[in-house]
Amino acid sequence: MQAEVRGDGPLEFRLPDPDRVYSRVRLDAGLGTAGVRPELAWADGVWSVEVALPPLHRVEYGFEVTQTVLDPGNPARIDTGFGDRSVLELPGYRPPAWLGREVAAGTTTALASGVDGVTAALWSPQDLPDDVEAPLVVVHDGPDYAERGLLTRYLTVLAADRLPVRALLLTAHPRELLYAASDEYAEALVTHLIPSTKQRRATSASIAVGASLGALAALHAQWRYPGTFAGLLLQSGSFFTPETDPQESGFARWGEVTGFVAEVLTESAAAALPPVAITCGAHEENALNNRLLVHRLREVGITVSHTELADLHNFTCWRDALDPALRELLAAAA
Repeated sequence: MQAEVRGDGPLEFRLPDPDRVYSRVRLDAGLGTAGVRPELAWADGVWSVEVALPPLHRVEYGFEVTQTVLDPGNPARIDTGFGDRSVLELPGYRPPAWLGREVAAGTTTALASGVDGVTAALWSPQDLPDDVEAPLVVVHDGPDYAERGLLTRYLTVLAADRLPVRALLLTAHPRELLYAASDEYAEALVTHLIPSTKQRRATSASIAVGASLGALAALHAQWRYPGTFAGLLLQSGSFFTPETDPQESGFARWGEVTGFVAEVLTESAAAALPPVAITCGAHEENALNNRLLVHRLREVGITVSHTELADLHNFTCWRDALDPALRELLAAAA
């Protein structure tokens, strides 16, 4: 447990939790007020909250923590990246048909990214020589997409259907900064990461894939460097606006994100974007800002497919929406 006073400013309370064992943390403290006990937010392995400096000489405090307990009577589990969860599949749900296909696994090779805070790996289907040209899918949060969203499993299906694709799997840390409309990251991606990969493998068109902030980073890179991608698959993108997302106003790069999204929603440069596929959970917070982006892109004549699933903001939702969205983008870019 940690607490500190920042000069004459707020009092910050911090509770380390690198494995995110807790699902909720609330401050239990006598602060000389009758207000609601503040909730702590988790980021980079730590729960934290800032409160106004109280009119006291000392503060007695603790943390109320809630741990997630899985349903012992339900063996269906899923790794969310924030801990396991029990799963209940409701009537009407059908997993993608491609999950049942038997296909040969591909290979993943670690790459030296040459960019601070970014790790990279290259996935290729079996028996695809390095000098044979193929599309490159540039994937933000790539290892999570491969493990939890089964993206590379889907790419093996495409390869079996004679549509071989390589994937550049990227991880950024801290993603809350690098993926959030960062001009520095966009420059590194477009001028270094992608060209260095193309030097290693023969590449035709490049398609960007991302979810949440990763989708924002993909759109931002294309916006700053037109012509980089032949298509964009944007899943549950964090396209925040003050009107649709006031609950996110405390996000560290709120101004940068909303400023960039405002450009896309108002400037004529949007008409130069490549074909876009947008998918989202129909009942998640980002559904509203995703619909707003779809409307804008269609308004300026961009080819846009829009898919909403009866789900929320998670990798299963994004996995289930890969087909036919990504297949169609790759076909259009060929």
